[in-house]
Amino acid sequence: MINFECQSNFRSRLFLSLAGFGCMGLLLAIYTIGVNYLSVSGYGDWGVPGNEMVIWLSLLGIAVMATSLVGLLFRRSRCMSLAVLAGATLLVVLSLFSLKTADGIRQRGFERLAREAAPLVAAIHEYSREHGRPPGSLDEVQVNYPSGHVIKGGELPGFVYLSGDQAIERYHRNPWILMLRTPTGPLRWDMFVYYPQQNYPSLGHGGWLERIGEWAYVHE
Repeated sequence: MINFECQSNFRSRLFLSLAGFGCMGLLLAIYTIGVNYLSVSGYGDWGVPGNEMVIWLSLLGIAVMATSLVGLLFRRSRCMSLAVLAGATLLVVLSLFSLKTADGIRQRGFERLAREAAPLVAAIHEYSREHGRPPGSLDEVQVNYPSGHVIKGGELPGFVYLSGDQAIERYHRNPWILMLRTPTGPLRWDMFVYYPQQNYPSLGHGGWLERIGEWAYVHE
């Protein structure tokens, strides 16, 4: 059985560990929740390049926890390892909390964006019915926003619109698509897409797709 009798200075070591890791976790939480809110509130570009950093720091915290658990086996390092374990655990908990909260914020943001973009989608569908083909560009579409339509931040983001052979070949035979690139890190090329045929695959575009209303979010 492991004996956790420690020297008199253990309390100060524990306090320093909790304070150091806790401050780091709190700063990460404030940053993560703040930038995610701004990115989907209409004032950002809908991408969050820093989310990947939080994930890597969470993994670093888990690695420190694992190392500390090994240190508990040795009497000489047991007390220090216990203090570091407590601090690293706090960092991981705060990081996971911030990422979970940020995911909820982004989910609600893209649900709102799907509603805000509904008049644009309807206008493309109407053009396709009237002309027997999708518009060549969004400049050909007349969008009528209802009087109660409010777009926070001024206007819709700049969707990429593709039609014709390029859309049919690359996007599961859809005659046109709308796409918004929403990266969450330098190695994460997430995007928000609309298929008029609603035939979203479960996997595709380098990741897995999550349905959000009539749209889908691609987690790359």
